[in-house]
Amino acid sequence: MAVFSASSEVQAPAAPPAKAPEPAPAGAPSATLPPAGTAATAPSPATPKSAAAGKVVYPKKPAEMEPLAKADPLAFLRLALQWHDDTVADYSCQFVKVEKIGTEIRKPETMQMKFRVKPFSVYLKWAAEPSKGQEVIYVDGVNDGKAYVHPSGLLGILFRKVNIDPLSKLALKHSRRPITMAGMGNMLRLIIPQCEAAKANGDLTLTYEGIKQEAGRLTYVFKRVLPHKPGYTCPTLLIYVDCEYLMCVRTDAWDWNGDILSQYSYTGLVLNPGLADEDFDPENGNYSFRLF
Repeated sequence: MAVFSASSEVQAPAAPPAKAPEPAPAGAPSATLPPAGTAATAPSPATPKSAAAGKVVYPKKPAEMEPLAKADPLAFLRLALQWHDDTVADYSCQFVKVEKIGTEIRKPETMQMKFRVKPFSVYLKWAAEPSKGQEVIYVDGVNDGKAYVHPSGLLGILFRKVNIDPLSKLALKHSRRPITMAGMGNMLRLIIPQCEAAKANGDLTLTYEGIKQEAGRLTYVFKRVLPHKPGYTCPTLLIYVDCEYLMCVRTDAWDWNGDILSQYSYTGLVLNPGLADEDFDPENGNYSFRLF
């Protein structure tokens, strides 16, 4: 049974060519930014808590983030994470991942995703073969810390609901990271401390690569390069931050052999739709965890 696996084959991206860091202009913007625009069906995010408290200063428009992106990419990523924490309650989207597990680059997995910040909640439904129809729900503090899994195929007919520890060898056999680390904010929560540690060691090269299209949307793109030293498993990393939502919508990582290590992307984002407990309940009649 594939616990957190799935879908159809794609060509893994080739490692990007090395690029020398561009000189960064001095200074960074200041002013206040209203909540990032949301999808038509979503309510506007709340006013940033930190902005009201004077802790974080946002620019007036997403486009005004570019001077900060050029001047101090790491400060930009910190601000993007703060923006996420201040404004995002929940979202739905399509999540696609490609990962290298051991020596094997796995087939891409395409999932419909629902995500809620508090309590931390994730619903995933695989949208493509070979695991089409598989569903997973994880809610922090519920089900003794285990995820509810509805397997795909014949197993899903025999076993409507299986409880699996997301940190178990069985779960991590099919994924580089547990479902407890899912979500766009958690990508930055992993990346930023890695960058800060490398910077403290004098090893960080983090450059702004410009504004580029990603899945039909404009994104700020950053490139992180680390030297071949113990403790650094990912020498090259590309980070895409949506220009409107200021959320990390894609990362591409390569290993020391030049193979894709991981690629995670979030598209079709509906921000703050007001997800309810039933969206993360295996008893939901729209899900397949129960027989009737």
